[in-house]
Amino acid sequence: MTKATDSLRIKIEAREPMSKSGVKNLRKSGYLPASMSARGEDSLSFSIKQDDLTRSLNRNGRMAVFRLALGRKTYNAMLKEVQYAPVTRECLHVTFQRIALDEVTKADVAVRPLGREDIAHRKLEFLQHLDTLPVAGLPTDIPNAIEVDVSQMEAGDNLTVQDLTLPEGITTDLEPDRVIFTVSHPRTQEEAPAEAADGAEDEAAPAAEAE
Repeated sequence: MTKATDSLRIKIEAREPMSKSGVKNLRKSGYLPASMSARGEDSLSFSIKQDDLTRSLNRNGRMAVFRLALGRKTYNAMLKEVQYAPVTRECLHVTFQRIALDEVTKADVAVRPLGREDIAHRKLEFLQHLDTLPVAGLPTDIPNAIEVDVSQMEAGDNLTVQDLTLPEGITTDLEPDRVIFTVSHPRTQEEAPAEAADGAEDEAAPAAEAE
């Protein structure tokens, strides 16, 4: 997904510590409580309009570098965490990490397999062992996802970290032989009838003794 620069700038408003009822009213008004941390600095609390954040995320992706505008100040930041209510999945709080555009940043990037339907069509089982990959690079180089074509994988194939083609400037410290995807033949149920047959023989034995 291409990061659209025009939607990366989001206005934020300073926020003082609030009671639970205050936070609830804040969400009702269309805003989310948020904070931004920076190395060696105190965390900054603020509120952000939920519609603006959602719109920007849809256009730019989770790994975008946002320009958070607070008055005359603008902060470069990346989304660090989004907290949701366990049942309703309502967004409760958003945490950003302030970053410098010229400094290497670490992030966990989603790994997305492409072509799983081709594997399923051949009646093979596909298993994903790793959902995200820890990467490092300049903030603007970090992709929203690492897409991998798995359509040609056959039963017995493994795809590991060393098989990935990472974007230029992006590295990972994960072990090269760490398995990400595997493909195998479907499990058979040959053992089940055998176990049933053994049980039938055990039941027949007492009857034979009674005769």
